[in-house]
Amino acid sequence: MSTMSPELALVDPELRAIAVASLPPIYVNAFLDVRARPTERRPSFSPAAALAYLLLAVVRTAVFEVAVFLAVFAVVLLASLIA
Repeated sequence: MSTMSPELALVDPELRAIAVASLPPIYVNAFLDVRARPTERRPSFSPAAALAYLLLAVVRTAVFEVAVFLAVFAVVLLASLIA
């Protein structure tokens, strides 16, 4: 008996034969086939947008660093006042 899904085994033999015949062929090494990639136009970016993103990233990093520094400073200050 060939391997078949349980759903196909439950239907009548004629429908099963039609369903099996309509399945695409399965190749063992199909993943090795090189297919042509669809050519799509990639959106270009402007240097101004890249510079703005870089500036935003630097500002966000600086703000986060300041927040972490102030949090550690507050914890150390509270620990030194309590001790």
